[in-house]
Amino acid sequence: MKKGLFLLGLAVVMAAPLASCGSTGIPDDELVIGMEVNYAPFNWSETTSSDYNLPVSNHSGSYADGYDIQIAKLLGEATGRKVSIYQSKWESLVPSLQAGTINAIIAGMTDTEDRRLSIDFTDEYYHSELVLVTKKSVAEQYTSAITKDAFGAFVDGKMIVSQKGTVTDDVIDQVFTGYGAIRNTPVADFATAALNVSMDGAFAMTAELPVATSIISSFTDLGIVHIDQGILGGLYASLGVSIGIQKGADSLKESLNAALKNITSDQRLSIMEAALSRSGD
Repeated sequence: MKKGLFLLGLAVVMAAPLASCGSTGIPDDELVIGMEVNYAPFNWSETTSSDYNLPVSNHSGSYADGYDIQIAKLLGEATGRKVSIYQSKWESLVPSLQAGTINAIIAGMTDTEDRRLSIDFTDEYYHSELVLVTKKSVAEQYTSAITKDAFGAFVDGKMIVSQKGTVTDDVIDQVFTGYGAIRNTPVADFATAALNVSMDGAFAMTAELPVATSIISSFTDLGIVHIDQGILGGLYASLGVSIGIQKGADSLKESLNAALKNITSDQRLSIMEAALSRSGD
């Protein structure tokens, strides 16, 4: 159903973990990963099995593919853990991790000080930039990134929207409103935010670049506007995503970080390009 995925070999020799249960109640040789399965190109759902996706354990007949899935497979191979996917609403991911329903969040989640109060994070597994998705007719007027000096004039009095509970919504509230932008009530998911922009319910939405690229492949009336990342300030200038794990899960964190070090930046880029290609099919 989907195009072939860039096949990536990962040579990592690590001791297999013991099959006892950790604090989550999940055996140490399993990686139960929580995600929305609705955040292309990081993760999305399919209805038929392929060489690239994995079944969603709590939704019979549903399969998950995307960048997060391919990274999860590599991590499972490198650490000797069986990988399974658990679908959850975004706002339920952290509670599910704390409850031990899952033992990892691989869902395009940014490591923030606020989230670190509840959970721990590994090193980054992808690094991106924040962009705006707006009408294509507007985006075509900006062939280079909008500078900090020009940003206020661009967003002043304009309604900006994003998904609730995300860093991209926090940016609107804590940064963009300082430039005169109006924060729209955050919505349930990025697809709804894109629909709002398409239907003129908002001037623009915030998103990470890979997500924005996936969005405009479906919403052909929308386009991407790049901005000077210095506009975001120190708190949001780095939009890397990391793996969420339970506090105190030091052994898991150590093994995942060791595996991540063996996935080069070029390999990560290739995996993302392949995910973008498949998500647009």
